[in-house]
Amino acid sequence: MEDIVTEVREGLGGREVALTLSAAGADAVRAVGAEWLLAAVRALDLAHPGHPLELVLRTNRSEPMPEGWAVQPAVAGQTFVEGTGVGRLSVRGEADVPAVWRMLQMPHPDLLVRDGEYTFIAPTDPLRRRVGALYSALYHRAPLLLDTWRQNRNSIPAATRSPMHPKAPHLEPVGAVTGPRTADLGGRPAAWIAMHWLTPAGAESWAFTSAEIARDAGYEVVITVDRSAPQKAVARALEITPHVYLAANVLTGEDWDGFLRGVLDRHDVEVLHIHHSARAYAFLPELRHISPGVHVIDSTHVVEHRTGGFVRQSLEYSNLVDHHHVISPELRDLYTLDAGVSRDKVSYRPLTGGSTHPGAAAGARPARRPGDPLRVGFLGRLAPQKRPFLFVELARRLHRSQPDAFTFLMQGSGPLEPQVSGQIARSGLNGVITRRAWGPVGDFFADVDVLVITSDNEGLTLTSLEADEHGVLVVSADVGSQRTVVAPVALAPRPPQQFLRRTIEVLKHLAADEGALERAYAAQRSLLDELRAAEGAADFLTTYYRTLKER
Repeated sequence: MEDIVTEVREGLGGREVALTLSAAGADAVRAVGAEWLLAAVRALDLAHPGHPLELVLRTNRSEPMPEGWAVQPAVAGQTFVEGTGVGRLSVRGEADVPAVWRMLQMPHPDLLVRDGEYTFIAPTDPLRRRVGALYSALYHRAPLLLDTWRQNRNSIPAATRSPMHPKAPHLEPVGAVTGPRTADLGGRPAAWIAMHWLTPAGAESWAFTSAEIARDAGYEVVITVDRSAPQKAVARALEITPHVYLAANVLTGEDWDGFLRGVLDRHDVEVLHIHHSARAYAFLPELRHISPGVHVIDSTHVVEHRTGGFVRQSLEYSNLVDHHHVISPELRDLYTLDAGVSRDKVSYRPLTGGSTHPGAAAGARPARRPGDPLRVGFLGRLAPQKRPFLFVELARRLHRSQPDAFTFLMQGSGPLEPQVSGQIARSGLNGVITRRAWGPVGDFFADVDVLVITSDNEGLTLTSLEADEHGVLVVSADVGSQRTVVAPVALAPRPPQQFLRRTIEVLKHLAADEGALERAYAAQRSLLDELRAAEGAADFLTTYYRTLKER
C-alpha cells in the first residue's frame, strides 16, 4: 500500500497524502490500482485547485454506481457501519482555504472481474426500491410480458418530448474574453475526448479509437467521463494519455462548473470531441463564451426510444457544434432531413475499416451439408437492451417443434446472467443451449450459421459487420439502421411476440431449404459491400484531425 500512496503523492506534485483503510478497503484500492485512484482525485483537485481534499472511500457491488456526494465529517461514520465505507484519503492543500469533503465511489473488487447486481431502477428512495424490486421480479417470471409493456411504452414518446431539432442559438463572441487562460500541462494543443464512461465495448470502442487518432495526429489527449462506473477500461485510456479524469465517481453537481473550466485552464484545448457526454453538451454555451476558438465535433450512434438520448442533445446543441459525425444512414437523414442541419456539417461514416474477412471475400463459407442442423447464435452482453430472454424463448419454441433441426450457442456475459440462467433452466434447455463466456469472435462465428440480434434498440451493430466478415447470416430486429446491413428477408419486427413469430418462420425456412441460407447471405453481402464502399470512420477522422492540426 505504501507504493500506492507514493504514486498518488507523486502524481499530485508531491503533496502530502494520508490513507487509512479497512481490510476491505485495502483489497479495493489494490484492485483498482494507484492510477485509477489518482484519476479520480485529480478530477476533484481540478474542480477545487489548492484546496485540501478529504475523501471517504466507498465501495459498490451494483451497477449503475452512484455519483460522488458531499460528506459531513460528523456523520461520515454511518457509511462504515453500513459496510460500504472502507477508507479515508486526505490530500494536503493550502492552509488558508477550506477542505473539500467528498464521497469517492469505487467498485468492489468483484465488480472489476464480473458484472454486478443489476438494478432496473436506481434505488434512490424507498418507493423506487419497491418499484425496482417489482420490475426485477417480473423480469424473472414473465420477461415476455414485461418487454411487451416496455415496447408499447417506448413506442409512445414521452409527453414532454418535443421534436428533435437545433434549439440552443448560435453564440458569436463580441470583444475579447477577459482574463488570462494558461495551460500548465502538456505543452501541446490538446484534444479533449469527453466520454460517457470507460468500458471496453460498445460505443466507447469508437471513443477510444478517436482518442488514439487524436494522439497520433499530434494532440495532447485529455479524457473525461461523466457517468460513475467501475471504469474497467481505465488502463486503455491511460495507455493513450496520462490526462484521464474519473470525474463522475467523485464530483457532486456543484463541482462540475469548476471541473470543466479547470480542464480548459489546465490544458490548451483546441478540439472537443463529444462521445455521449451529457456534461460536455450542457457546457457548450459556456465553452463558446470563455474559449470560442475550440473546435467541437461529436459522434452519435443511436436514438433512444422515449427521450432521443444523446442524439437529442446533439441536435438541440447543434448550433454550438462545428461538425456532427454519425454512423448510420438513419442518423444522417434525421439530422439533415428531419432536423434541418446543414449537410455540410454532417458526415455519415460507418464504423468500418474498408476490409473484409479473407474467407468471406470469396463469397461465404462452404454450404451446409444436407441434414446438418442450422447453428443459431447470440453474441453480446446479457443486458436489458439486448433482450437475451428473447433468444432463450426462441430456442425453446424451435427445439420443442423441431428438436433435431437446430443447435444454439450463446456467448457473452452481463448483469442479467442470473435471470438468463434461471430462464434456461426453467425452459428445460440446459442441455440444449451451449453457453460461453467472452472469447474470440472468430471462434464464435466459426460455430454458427446464423447470428440472431434480439435488441430493442441499436444504431448499426458492429456484430452485424463482424458476422458478415465471417460468412455468417444475420437475422435481426428491425431497429436503428439494421436494415442497412441485414437482408430484407432476415428482418423481424421489434415487438417481442411479432419478433418471435417472424424469426421462427425465417429460421425454419433456412433450415428446410438448402439454398435459402446462401441466397439470404448473398443479399446481405450486397448490402455490406455497398456499406464498405463508403469511407470508414477511422479514415475520415484521421484526415479530419490532421486538417485541424495543420490549420
